[in-house]
Formats: sequence, C-alpha cells, structure tokens
Amino acid sequence: MQTPTTRRRLGLALAAVLAALTTAAPAHAATSNCTETLGLANMAALKPADVLLAISTPRAGETLANIAPTDSVAFSVDYWGPRLLSADSAHAVDDYHLVFILDEDAAPYIGTLQPLPVCDSHVVHSATTRVTIDNVLHGSHALAVLLVGSNNVSVNPPVAARVTFTVR
Repeated sequence: MQTPTTRRRLGLALAAVLAALTTAAPAHAATSNCTETLGLANMAALKPADVLLAISTPRAGETLANIAPTDSVAFSVDYWGPRLLSADSAHAVDDYHLVFILDEDAAPYIGTLQPLPVCDSHVVHSATTRVTIDNVLHGSHALAVLLVGSNNVSVNPPVAARVTFTVR
C-alpha cells in the first residue's frame, strides 16, 4: 500500500512529465513568436528516384580548429535530386527541402510522421546545400541532414546523412 507521501511524490513526478511533454516551444527556440506543429502529419512525401545526399563539410571525424565560441560554422552537403524549394515556395507535399540538425537526436523524425521542429536554432530548414549555425561551442558535435517534404516530415523511405566532428 502506498502512503500519502509516496502518492504525492508520484503525482508530482507525473505532473512534471506531463508538463514536459506538452511544452509547445523547444529548449532552443529561435524566436518567441514561432509556433510548432506538435501532432503527427497524415503523410510523408515519397523518396524521389535517384536521390543522393552526403555531408561534405565537415567531414566525419574532422576537427575544426581556431573557431571562437561566438563564430558561425558552415555546413554543406552534396545533393543530387529534385530541385529544393523554400517553405514559402512549396505547394505540394513532394516539394522538398533539407533539414540540418546539430546536436539533436534525429531518430524521432527519421521514418516517422513526426514533423521536424521549426523553432529550434539547432534545426535549420533550407532550400540550399549550405547553411551556417551561430555559436557552436568547443567540443564534440553531431550533424544530421534529412530530405523532407513541405510538411517538414522525412521522406519515405528516409534519405539522411550523419557525421560527428569536433570544434576546437
């Protein structure tokens, strides 16, 4: 049998978990007026035929030296596939763009209907193959890049690349 103290602790723990799960903005919100889509999408764009995606900068295991913590770091990919479109130009679910994810777990978004965040400064949506991210701290980092449809959901089957690198 649980005592009132144990029940109270369980209730507080449950409340904390529910509050964390229902928080609308991520920890690294890009802007205060940004709105996230919390629910699952109803579809994913199909993987285009003959698409290729590889991270070219930084290379896997590379050490980027002489980078100040306030500097920007450039990331680029080699991409062959359909034309990439910005969010404001996209009209169909199979209007594609790339999403660069720095130091965040990409697994919940790969092969699922979970849209990628748009309000996280470590998640950059782009119609280009090169982006810069500000304030990359010294240490080990992971970069993932995904091909997504206009609804910010990873294509099916997934097209993704991942590298780890170090900033010094």
